[in-house]
Amino acid sequence: MTIRTIRELDELPDGTEIEIEDRRGTRLFKEAGHWRSLTKTATQNMIAYVNVRRWGVTVIERGTEK
Repeated sequence: MTIRTIRELDELPDGTEIEIEDRRGTRLFKEAGHWRSLTKTATQNMIAYVNVRRWGVTVIERGTEK
């Protein structure tokens, strides 16, 4: 599933893992409403929001609704 808008990105449930469709193939996961990296401590919300509009993201694994 490819996502191209911030709204669609925000609607994804916690536990979802995405990959940004750029050269780096950055993977992020959603935890407590924030996008996080496995290797960085700070949230990656800005990275996710800018790149979803620029490149799009692919949903690797969808989290479960609470």
